[in-house]
Order: sequence, then C-alpha cells, then structure tokens
Amino acid sequence: MALFDVDNPDAHIGYRNLRAAEFPIEGEIKAGLEALWARFEPYADESFCEEFSRQPDNRFWEMYLTVRLLDAAKKVRPRTELAQAARDVGPDICIQKGTRKIWIEAVSPDQGHENNPDRVADWPAEESRIDVDEQRRQVELRATAALSSKIAKFKRYRDNGIVNERDSCIIAVSAGQFPLQAIQFGLSPAVTSVYPIGHERIDFNPLAPSFSSVFDFAPQIERPGRQPVQRTMFQDPDNALISGLIWSRRSIGNFLGQPDDFVFVQNQVGSRPIRRTWLMWSEAYVVIDGGQRLWATKRRTSRKAFKISSGFR
Repeated sequence: MALFDVDNPDAHIGYRNLRAAEFPIEGEIKAGLEALWARFEPYADESFCEEFSRQPDNRFWEMYLTVRLLDAAKKVRPRTELAQAARDVGPDICIQKGTRKIWIEAVSPDQGHENNPDRVADWPAEESRIDVDEQRRQVELRATAALSSKIAKFKRYRDNGIVNERDSCIIAVSAGQFPLQAIQFGLSPAVTSVYPIGHERIDFNPLAPSFSSVFDFAPQIERPGRQPVQRTMFQDPDNALISGLIWSRRSIGNFLGQPDDFVFVQNQVGSRPIRRTWLMWSEAYVVIDGGQRLWATKRRTSRKAFKISSGFR
C-alpha cells in the first residue's frame, strides 16, 4: 500500500491536505514522506498507513527515526523477523546489537487539550512577548507526561516477556508538534525534564581568567495550584529499565533538507546503558563520576561536565 492510499473521512486535516497536495510545498512534503515510506515499509506494522492518516505526527516520527537509524547502519529488525507478540503489540523499533536488542518507543506529544492548564501555548503573534520560562515549563511538562506513559508501557513489555533483562530500552520524544516553543535556550529541555536542573547563572570572579556556569537545583516542575511534577525521572531506581532519551524537534513541516538534531540523554540509573558513540548525536549527555556529573558533548562545539546532584556546576 502506498502511504497516501487511505481515503479516510475521519483522517487528520493535515493528512487530507497533503494527500490532495494543492500547493507546491504540500507536494514537496508529500514526495519527501513517500520517499521515507519506501524505505520504512518493511519495518512498519500492518496498520501503519491507516494510523498515519489519523495521527500523522506520531507516525511520521516513528518512520523518520527508523530511516535515520538505517542511514546510520543500525540493524533495525523488519517486522517479519520479530516474534508474533512483539510484532503485534511490542515497541515501535527493534535493533539487533550482538546477542541483545535495543528497543525504542517513539512518541510525539501534542500541545495538550484546550482545557489542560499545562498545555503548551500557541506560538505568540509577532508583537506578543514570549515568556521563555513559562514556555520551557510547559514543554517540560509535556515531555514528562509522554515519558511517564512510555515508561509504563515498557514495564508492561518486560512483564509480558517481549523485552528481556539484557535488552536496552530507549524513549524517543519529538517536540515536532510545538517546535518553535521547544527552541532551546541553554540546556535542552530533554535534560531539564529528567534531571533536577534549573536556571543557569554565571559566576563572575574578577580575578579569574574566565566565567563559569552554575545551575540551580530544581527538583520539581511547578504547577500552580496543583501537585508539582518531579524533575528526577532519570534518578529514580524504579525507572532503571530505561537506558535513555532521544529528543528532536523534527516534524512533517520541518524535516525536508534538514540535518538530524537528535539529542541523547543517558539515564543515570539505567541498568543497560548504551554508549555515547552509538549514534552521531547533535548533543549527548552521559553520566560520569559514579553518577555525580553529566558529560555534555555537542557535535560542533565544546565538551564540558556539570554536576547532577545538588549544587550544579
């Protein structure tokens, strides 16, 4: 089946517009998606095209990520090579690595329901003032909600025997449904959603040869009038099943001609870590010094380490 063969009256408006492709840009995006589909089809479940018509953003992210992993020469298992249980209800992506597997669950959360006080606000009009702190708080809350859902799902996979104790589990979150709101200022929201890292401050010592950055200790994401959300997901032993987080802002609307922007954050308590060099990340944050610091690397810039206990530096 071709990706846009589904003629579904209940299809998402974005899918219907791309299927019709009345404007040149829609035709370009449609062609780009069809090129991805040509490579992804052996790895897709049987209902993918139908689900793509209803949830194009979520299913795009799974397809895009899989193709990029294939580009990186990862041994993604086609659906026909998976056991029936894993094929029907297992994680989105399975990669063979030696005698073990790396499983990936992909999710692209939306902005949230209109009546959700934690909803990511619409991108403001040009004349509006952007509250950067509030915007980041909303993005972090959408990220932690998506992560919590997928962690619960991975635990069910373990209980059902699909994922075994030697396997690594990764959650891949796309901010593609609110990419402008998730623009990075300082540390990636992928880091500040799972580690208790708050505002960055500059320590200035007139006698020192350079400035230094210090991060405030912030164990919670505040929710005015409601229970705060803990910002310590990757320090909680209950989440040891998860090896790390992949974060991206790629979406149907911004993937054409763009390089990968994948950020990887390692889980401090993960029982089956993957190596920092497993993929060419745009940014990577891995745990060093017995879990006391994160080692941050960027593809084109510098490396540095900072504490992930109290008194970040």
